[in-house]
Amino acid sequence: MESSNLREGLDQATQLAEDGDFTQAVKYLHQLLAHDDTNIDALIQLAQCLAKLGRFDEATNALNKLAGIQPENVEAFNLLGHVLCESGQTDLAIDAFNRCLELNPGHVEAIRHLANLYRSRGDLKKTFQLLEKAHAHTPHHAGILFELAWAVFYLSGDTDRGANLFRQSLTLGNITPNSGSVALRSLSYASNVGIASVYKLHHKWAAQQADPLGHGIEFKSHNFNTNRPIRIGFLSADFIPHPVGRYALTLCHHFDTKRFELFLYSNRKESGLKAQFIKLASWRNVFGKEDDEVIEVIHEDKIDVLIDLSGHTASARPMLLAKRPAPIIAAVFAYPNTTGMKAVDYRISDPHSDPIGLTEALWTEQLERMPDAAWIYLPMLDFNITTPDAVVNLQADSLLELQPYQAQLPSSTGVPFTFGCLNDPLKTSRACVRLWAQVLKRLPNSRIILFQLNDDHGQLLRDQFCEDGAKRKQIDIRAKGDAVYYLKLHYEIDLMFDPFPYNGGITTCDSFWMGVPVLCMDGRSYVSRQGVMQNRCLKLEAFIANDNSEFIEKALQISSNPDLLKQLRENLREMLKRSPLMNYNDYANKFADMLQRWWAKRCDEEKQKS
Repeated sequence: MESSNLREGLDQATQLAEDGDFTQAVKYLHQLLAHDDTNIDALIQLAQCLAKLGRFDEATNALNKLAGIQPENVEAFNLLGHVLCESGQTDLAIDAFNRCLELNPGHVEAIRHLANLYRSRGDLKKTFQLLEKAHAHTPHHAGILFELAWAVFYLSGDTDRGANLFRQSLTLGNITPNSGSVALRSLSYASNVGIASVYKLHHKWAAQQADPLGHGIEFKSHNFNTNRPIRIGFLSADFIPHPVGRYALTLCHHFDTKRFELFLYSNRKESGLKAQFIKLASWRNVFGKEDDEVIEVIHEDKIDVLIDLSGHTASARPMLLAKRPAPIIAAVFAYPNTTGMKAVDYRISDPHSDPIGLTEALWTEQLERMPDAAWIYLPMLDFNITTPDAVVNLQADSLLELQPYQAQLPSSTGVPFTFGCLNDPLKTSRACVRLWAQVLKRLPNSRIILFQLNDDHGQLLRDQFCEDGAKRKQIDIRAKGDAVYYLKLHYEIDLMFDPFPYNGGITTCDSFWMGVPVLCMDGRSYVSRQGVMQNRCLKLEAFIANDNSEFIEKALQISSNPDLLKQLRENLREMLKRSPLMNYNDYANKFADMLQRWWAKRCDEEKQKS
């Protein structure tokens, strides 16, 4: 075949592949290779098309043949690594990527994928070495910067450095919308990012990625009538035995069905609480559906108010919200910062988390304050789920029967006075360690129990505490366990510390439920005022510190008052039950009144337009 005809044939094969007709492209390429079986371009294109069809063995054969012809063809080994990875042959994939890097040490894509392979195997040392190397070669490569940030943050637990790298990735402005959302999430944990910067970065991301999607959206055919039940939708990936699922289930259970029709949009493949939720609301599984498909479902359901329970948390759908799928959109509970998006009209809060005049400038949304608490607490239950759709048992069970007074104060049994923090290990910020180490330094016979992400993170925490003056023997690092282990661990703790800047939420209520008080810092934004809100709901003002010095002194004073701790251990659960955090009917009624105010206002606005 003449070179001109060969070139034309390759162009036709390329067009077929671009049109998605990989089967026809493969046939065309085989015909070309029958005339010239050493053609490099045809072999690479053949391997790519075969891989798209899932014919990995044939693709591997084509690339091995290519490597035999050109043993120094960098892209052949890079593509071979991808194909072998897709076919599950990770050992051979690692070999291929390493060969690619022997030929071109700065090949960013090979470094990136090799790092992910090592990460999947738990080899964090090689993962970091490769990502750091790739970042050094291409400091402005958004994808590499994002993956390095993710690894530093979520694998090593270095939240300050991780958040700084995420912040750099946001500043570059060329990462995907979803990657940007993940980057924003990290900012809540770091102790080196100011609250004004957190707001500005959320606002900037939304202005670039989300807000343009909502321009010009109107609801001309919507039924803006107040003389009918309001149709409420809840959107989340966490309608499961998770704090969000427990909150949503409790709220739905106490809604007045004469005033509202409820719909749930679940962004999870399977949900352990589906059987319980479908008794209370219409269930829609939107997992894997494109945003426009979900919006069509929401429109078909004629939703008046869509309540987002995700924000920028894992598996959130911020770009869906950006397209304004309902006349009113609100956010509550799960995410402790602004979404940054103009499409979200309201943020549900309370006067303790967002005092009037203090935090309005930190929200794109209009703040709507519940009288006492922005959310309610359902104690952790053993749902006894054996299959994803099993019937949920909400009756008292082994977890609820764990009584706080079954165990004495740990410090009264001969063990050191024990502080603790059983939150997500990522919340144990560098600022937390600096402060808590000063308490341990003042009480050299005390200890603290913390969770770790992994052994490397546990070692990092020990090193940080020692660097700040605590003794290594005072740092008791634990791996996370199941629910029973988690609750029973409260029996070993005398006083809990609330992490900051990202306070505990449900975890603090779990501590109250198990009879352990929580000492917190008074923060300047919602994310840092959840400890304040919960302590005030239980009238425990004495457990709120205004600054570091007061926190240390309060920790010392409380630790020397065993009578107070014993009294609280016996009474905190009942105090919690009587608090606004567990007054479900009152919360649901006030929540309903709030929704009706919103709807009446929205309907009035539509009337004025006409």
